[in-house]
Amino acid sequence: MRPILSYCIPVQDRAADLRLTLRQNLDQNRQFETLVEFVVANFDTDDELDCWLRETFVAEIASGYLKPRRVGHLDPWHFGRAKNVFRDHIEGAIYSSLDADNFVSPAETQQILDLHAEHGRKMLIHHFSGNWGDGTCGRVTLPADLYRSVGYDERALPRQFDEMDLILSALRADRDLTYISHFPGGALQKSKATANFMLGEGITVKNLVVDDLRTTKPLNPRNKGYADDCGLLGAMQHFNRASSFARNASKADNKERYFAEAMQAVHVAIAAQGPAEALRCFFEEPSRPLPQLDDGKVPVFACVKDDTFVLEEWYRHYSRIGCGPFFIIDDRSAVPVAETLPYRDVLTLAPRVGHYRTCKNAWLMAAMKAVLPQGRWALTIDADEFVDVPSALGGTMGDVVLAASAAGRSWVPGVLVDMLPAASSLANGPAHASFLHEFDRHLLDGRGDSTAYRANKSVRWAFGKRWRASYCIDARYRIAGTVDVLRKVPLVRYRQDIKVHHGFHDLGYSDQPRVRSDAWRSPLLLPMRHYKLVKLFDAAERRRMAEHVQLSFVHDRKTTANLRTLVAGDRSTAWEKLQALDTVEYDPNLFSDPEFFRAVPGMTSAMGCFLRRGIRAMRGTGEARRTK
Repeated sequence: MRPILSYCIPVQDRAADLRLTLRQNLDQNRQFETLVEFVVANFDTDDELDCWLRETFVAEIASGYLKPRRVGHLDPWHFGRAKNVFRDHIEGAIYSSLDADNFVSPAETQQILDLHAEHGRKMLIHHFSGNWGDGTCGRVTLPADLYRSVGYDERALPRQFDEMDLILSALRADRDLTYISHFPGGALQKSKATANFMLGEGITVKNLVVDDLRTTKPLNPRNKGYADDCGLLGAMQHFNRASSFARNASKADNKERYFAEAMQAVHVAIAAQGPAEALRCFFEEPSRPLPQLDDGKVPVFACVKDDTFVLEEWYRHYSRIGCGPFFIIDDRSAVPVAETLPYRDVLTLAPRVGHYRTCKNAWLMAAMKAVLPQGRWALTIDADEFVDVPSALGGTMGDVVLAASAAGRSWVPGVLVDMLPAASSLANGPAHASFLHEFDRHLLDGRGDSTAYRANKSVRWAFGKRWRASYCIDARYRIAGTVDVLRKVPLVRYRQDIKVHHGFHDLGYSDQPRVRSDAWRSPLLLPMRHYKLVKLFDAAERRRMAEHVQLSFVHDRKTTANLRTLVAGDRSTAWEKLQALDTVEYDPNLFSDPEFFRAVPGMTSAMGCFLRRGIRAMRGTGEARRTK
């Protein structure tokens, strides 16, 4: 006879607790032996607990009442991953979480079975007593098939809010569930943040209140504010909660707000951990040791997803200009980056926490913290960005670092230059052909109605009164009307208090909240060839981009809207728009030339002077003040 109810107990380095609870739980519930199974997932690295279980509970194991299972060790311990492991090990129709320090009375078991008989697969029980920290909030009971399909969030930070996220996600997945608690509203109302989330989303649930029939309190109670008393646990709580709300929110404004809260909290979590701990927390175990830094080279940090076509040329380019080693966060690319770039100076890291939308910067910051000493320079770029070194700065990125250090700088500015095709007739699939050869030009045209561009808040924040310098080279705006800030900060001096903007458009330190307006100096401007538009001219890449922007945990709302606009048209339409504009062959030295805009067609001499002032603003006469 198959059991109905599966009590699931994950254990890692908590054998002492299990020795105090398991015998009592088994003995008190023996009347349900044919209806209940206790499944113990042992994550310990040694055999001590497993031997104790098999020597002490021979009869219980033989009957199937107790099922010990050996599973892989978790480093660090992770609530969600530990509790999801039971998906493959339970037979009951009901999943019920039971920590090693919890007791379960026979009256509770009978209550669960009765509620299941009454509600079937439409119940979710939260066994929370109402007292935070007493060890009861983690206990949740729900249909096993719903547990398997929804599960705990394995991309959360290791601890806190795991059971609350499971509850919210399950209620979102099945609106007909009855939420069963031991007091009105349960934890959904006891948690002010959760109650406000539900109110803001207009979520209502059917709540059934039942008696709390436990007879023995859990071991190891804590005070109700224990998470906030620990900086790391508090940050985990805030990140996991905000991520859960963002994932379960249906209103766009609410999603954006929770995304912002998650991104702020995750940086606190990084700051609260040491280098080795941050690496273990945010990434799977690397396949090999971290590459050693080379004093003569500038290390590269990048986050990549499915940019396979560009990576080989990207790697060669940066290797030629004195960069390396390469630390690449591979966000689950269809073709793993490690296969595309199988080089000794390339280390790929697989993120185990968060998503691109909330954690791109956190992944980079965690990797940099694990690798870089204080004061070390590093390049932070995307896979479709090729930073060039103008001849005035030397021939390598190391030359740029020397110049920046001599100037007392802690970062070096860059400007994105969208690369365009040279001819109206392109071979099919240029993204997989020689994109460096085909896309060798860029826009240089100051004509047209620029009123909307000038008034755009992002442009005004980036360039202020010098906005025309950006307008003349902003191909994406001229093709599709989208505004993507062309100002970038690719080269930075690492400090543990560094904060980098999600798109590398800005950065700050604790004593320098944002880029200083007086630090945008002309000799250090780095032009950055940008091959985003290669994908626009390739049908397969456009389809992949279209699928990519449908995922809520990828880009912010503005970037998502811009990408959707870019992929909505076709190549012929884009080319028609380009034909009416003036383009020039790319020359990195052009952007260091004080007379950069003198030859722009269609402009009066007065306009040319204004544009020349504009490019100087990008290169040195001062960043415009941020406009809100």
